[in-house]
Amino acid sequence: MIRFFPFLLTLGFCASAIAEPGLKILLVVGSGGTSDYETTFRETASLWKTAAEKGGAEIQVIGLDGDGTQADLNEDASNLREAITREKATELWVVLIGHGSFDGRVAKFNVRGPDFTDTDLAGWLASYPGDLTLINTASASGSFVSEVSKPGRVVITATKNEAEVFFTRFGRFFAEAIGGSPEADLDNDEQISLLESFLFASKRVELFYKEDGRLATEHAILDDNGDGLGSRAEWFEGTTPTRAPADDAKPDGDLAGQKVLVKNAFERLLTPEQTKTRDELERQVLELRRSKSSLDETDYYGRLEPLLLKLSKLYDGIKDS
Repeated sequence: MIRFFPFLLTLGFCASAIAEPGLKILLVVGSGGTSDYETTFRETASLWKTAAEKGGAEIQVIGLDGDGTQADLNEDASNLREAITREKATELWVVLIGHGSFDGRVAKFNVRGPDFTDTDLAGWLASYPGDLTLINTASASGSFVSEVSKPGRVVITATKNEAEVFFTRFGRFFAEAIGGSPEADLDNDEQISLLESFLFASKRVELFYKEDGRLATEHAILDDNGDGLGSRAEWFEGTTPTRAPADDAKPDGDLAGQKVLVKNAFERLLTPEQTKTRDELERQVLELRRSKSSLDETDYYGRLEPLLLKLSKLYDGIKDS
């Protein structure tokens, strides 16, 4: 997302990587089934671990031998449920790496021990009170959007529905982007948001199938407005949404565009309270701009000015601190 005061990024701030207050990544690595898939999933998990370290975020891994997080190596679903129940972080990212399945009735994520369904996970997450992001990079993951979606949540899946059941490549590309890949920085602010990671990975998937001469069997979707519908990457121009999933639906992308793991130097100067206030003001500005055509000029600018003044005051306070 392009900030409304991007000039502040050029002021030469220096800030070392510090822990992001309250951010926790719960990384679930599913059963590989074959040595090749196991290797792929471990490599993807390693990219997430490196990204978390760069971003100063806490990360807990479930599903890998020797990670020290499981009491019972054959009960990963139970371990995930218990981890969510115990979680006290103010913001949680749940990331699923592995295979998914769909038997015509139920969509599942495959783990050691009993698999869990989209409705299982939705139920476990229902009690979590903080800001939530779910990133399911498995096949047959699309139905997790409608099950988990709520206002204030970001849900990203590697497939548009549960019927896309073949192995997905989206997850590896997404993990490469979220750690700070310059190629994924669409708005040139020296950090990669969830939205940019989604768009980058979707484009890389498209190129993979095109160069391989095959019909694409995976189409990622993103939902962050709580309607459970989700948007495709081709519905964006840069990071700006150009269409919504339905005539009466709001576009996706505003919230995901504000969530970043590895932040630039200036962003690390903001307190959690300042970040929350800034993000809310920016979303209000975006909503107002989208409704400009339905407002008369005086009304539009009358609403816009106080929002911009609040943003300016907030940034001035950071600059002077």
